[in-house]
Amino acid sequence: MSDLKQIERLYRYSYISYVATFLAAVLAFWFFQNVTDPIILNSWFIIFTILTIVRMAVSWRFDHYQHNNSKPWLTCFLVLSLFSGTLWGVTGFLFMPVGVMSLLDLVLYHGMLLLFIAVLIAGSLITYSSSKLVYLSFSVPAVVPQCLMLIAKGDNYHSFLGGFVLTYAFIVFVISVYIHRMFLLSSKAEAENEIFKELLDENGISFAQKII
Repeated sequence: MSDLKQIERLYRYSYISYVATFLAAVLAFWFFQNVTDPIILNSWFIIFTILTIVRMAVSWRFDHYQHNNSKPWLTCFLVLSLFSGTLWGVTGFLFMPVGVMSLLDLVLYHGMLLLFIAVLIAGSLITYSSSKLVYLSFSVPAVVPQCLMLIAKGDNYHSFLGGFVLTYAFIVFVISVYIHRMFLLSSKAEAENEIFKELLDENGISFAQKII
């Protein structure tokens, strides 16, 4: 996707996504304080906070400066989105202490962690689906590695949890494709309306559009 209007849509709604992911990071930080090594947990949260600030700054710059070439802005958004998804993806590997917790406790904490991520990938459908690459760059690294790791553990509890969330993620991915198509149709209709308006203006016909 290189259409400037679709890039503008990504950045226009990005602030909502940044706030939501940061709030989820705060909840995860609070929830795992008594479980995860403080150095690991604090480092992860600091990195995530810095990333959120950087993404906010990039979006602010996009909103306040001219941008005729959309490709660099898409690449920047894509890379930062991939970084955010990866930070969520490594939580399942970093937050769980090995050989300390019981099986059921591990499943419980993994389940809560995946609940955070599942909510995020569902909530980002609207904000990220104008670009399939951007949506996948966030959702795939956030979900797939953890689910495969859980399935690979082999016990029924972890395998069921990993398989269930992976199936859920696949369904959400399919939904994102349909939403992306709706965005494309909307952009096409907007472009056609602009051409129609220009034709009317050239022929001296006033064009008034009222939004209800």
